[in-house]
Amino acid sequence: MTFQLFDTGGRALKAEDVISYELLCEVDAPCDGLRLSFFCESAVGEICVVRAYRQDKLVFNGFCDKQKITLSESGKICFIYARSSAALLVDNEAVPCQYENPSARQLWFSNAKDFGFEISLPELYSENSYLVPKGTSCYGAINDYVCAVSGAPVYATPDNVLKVYEESKAVKRLADYPVLSLSYVINRSEPISQVDYKINSADNYSYHLKSDFVQQTGIRRKRMINLSSVPLWQRKINAEKIIKNSLDAYYSVSAVLLGECGLEIYDRVAVDFEGLMKDEEFYVSELAFCKNKNGERTTALLKKKINGEMVNYVA
Repeated sequence: MTFQLFDTGGRALKAEDVISYELLCEVDAPCDGLRLSFFCESAVGEICVVRAYRQDKLVFNGFCDKQKITLSESGKICFIYARSSAALLVDNEAVPCQYENPSARQLWFSNAKDFGFEISLPELYSENSYLVPKGTSCYGAINDYVCAVSGAPVYATPDNVLKVYEESKAVKRLADYPVLSLSYVINRSEPISQVDYKINSADNYSYHLKSDFVQQTGIRRKRMINLSSVPLWQRKINAEKIIKNSLDAYYSVSAVLLGECGLEIYDRVAVDFEGLMKDEEFYVSELAFCKNKNGERTTALLKKKINGEMVNYVA
């Protein structure tokens, strides 16, 4: 991987003598994160733009959040932490409003077009109103709507194009990759079994959404929310999101692979784990591409999609 930096004066600098790097990509994080350390002999100005290439292909395009230069016996070391260009949408607040009959294109036009992002989102349209509350980021305004209608999260490519994650058509086998280590985690600390909510501020929490899946595991964990200000079609979706998010990391596999593997975010992956599972399907939720004194490694976090077996009722 090669790196190109630009300072606030527009001067280009190539990070030649790289000590280490880590490029982290996550489904649940709008911005990719890059940590880069390199030796620098010449003066380094204030870095504002950072780009990374793999075999001449742009894989990261973003902005420097933190820069640190250290003088030591081994030389002058520059450390950079940068977030991908989606930071523009995360760091800026959307105008709080209620859209009538919104579309994905309308939300892109209002919240991302002026920041230089192009659109390659599905042609989504709704005949309902859509509320963007105060404090929602421009990214959140787009992503919340697209997720609610299509079920798929939004991401920005290094070329500043908004897309949705799509599962790979073929199921890849983790055993086909150079696995150095493998760990399987069951996290019972987060799953929520039931959400009680109300649709009028003066009423009781008489609407209930429970997960039969979670309750069958013996977990009893409840949340109470007020959805009176949320449009009708968003109420159940918001309640379901609480349970679905709590199940996100229930079953996961972490694999450390040799080199820069060919896995991509949202790939479907079959996992064999001796004594525990055989060809069970997960999806790639997180990828960390690293290089240090031990060489190049890829850490892949795989998660299992869980339906939750939701039941909605009034009592």
